[in-house]
Amino acid sequence: MRLEVASFAVRDLEFGARTALWDHTLVVDRDELRALVLEDSHFSDVELHLARPGESVRIINGLDVVEPRWKVAGPGGVFPGFVSAPTAVGEGRTHRLAGVAVIEVSEPVPGEPTHFREQILDMAGPGAAFSPFGQTLNLALRFKPAPGLFPADAPRPKDVLGGSQEAFDYNRAITRAATRIAAHLARTSVDRPPDEVETFDLAPCAPDLPRVVCTYHYQGPFLYGLPVRLPFGALVHPNEAFDGALVGWRQAYRCTYWDQNNDALLQLCRHHGRDVNFVGCILFGDTSPSRAEKERIGSAVARMARMLGAQAALVLGINGSNLAVDTMLAIQECERLGIKTTLIYLDVGYGVDDPGFIHAVPEADAIVCTGSRDRPVTLPRMDKLIGGERLITSEADPRGELTVPMRYVHSSCSNQGFSRHTTRFE
Repeated sequence: MRLEVASFAVRDLEFGARTALWDHTLVVDRDELRALVLEDSHFSDVELHLARPGESVRIINGLDVVEPRWKVAGPGGVFPGFVSAPTAVGEGRTHRLAGVAVIEVSEPVPGEPTHFREQILDMAGPGAAFSPFGQTLNLALRFKPAPGLFPADAPRPKDVLGGSQEAFDYNRAITRAATRIAAHLARTSVDRPPDEVETFDLAPCAPDLPRVVCTYHYQGPFLYGLPVRLPFGALVHPNEAFDGALVGWRQAYRCTYWDQNNDALLQLCRHHGRDVNFVGCILFGDTSPSRAEKERIGSAVARMARMLGAQAALVLGINGSNLAVDTMLAIQECERLGIKTTLIYLDVGYGVDDPGFIHAVPEADAIVCTGSRDRPVTLPRMDKLIGGERLITSEADPRGELTVPMRYVHSSCSNQGFSRHTTRFE
């Protein structure tokens, strides 16, 4: 599978009379995009806001983030299952608007789980340094549900893990709207020369190079438009992620933007044929409340890695809740089969006396730490607020100074390689 990704560097973002890309400036027709969103009956309205680096702006109630991309050649289309047909992607040529992010913003609706949902993005101050989207040109879409979807007297969303079908359908509609907007924006690049073109192709290479697989503890929730659980794993080509086959948001850990630009996958692709033989990516993950289910997941990952002939595995793991056990058992099973592992992992400790791991196995002896999700950070007051008038977890003024755990800062915790955080042991 050979994919060319052509990048168009966008240096400014502004509203204008027609959506277009002019000399590294993306102009957005607010009315045109609003009409595109309101074709879906789930919404009564959508507000469009710009948020640029250095501005005194705070976004609250953030959800997924998407990079504008458009496929200009090859089978399928971008964001399969949402924008295009759910058929295989990852070949041909795809355009991306580098430096632009489309951010979904919506207050919780009745029936929606709000566990760890609080996501805040500051465009200035210390918070801007903690989130990668403090450095991008952002188009924030604040969605408002149609009046008939959720009764006015419905109870406020609760901190629960599950949710109603109505809430799920509404949030899926948000995902579809944001990916459609992202594709529409990137389509403006079709007749323009790119600033850079990078080719990704896992072609046959020297047999003596170490065979490396990436095992990705994936909490999507969408693969080719379907919400999936992966108790036996799924093999994907990294090019599929770059074309938007993996879509969805999970707390501060991942979003669509960082699957489109998954740095771990990008680096493995770039080193393929030089230092390593990258044999592909295994997605895995499921709701696994029992020991037996967790052992099944770990065994399935290791079995698939062995079938690929992997000698080493880069593990993108989840630390937190009982999901941490799944990651560790996958490592243990790989090591038992002679597949050496390196884990990219965040710390969930509350201080120097907390080990920082929900579960650990002795085989997990090579770990790259990406910082603590529970480290407190103080965010100063911002002049402008996007996303509503109240936080989910606090009655504090959302414009004012806030002290929150790092997991509340959008995309601050990463297992995909883009985080600049780590944990210092003293």
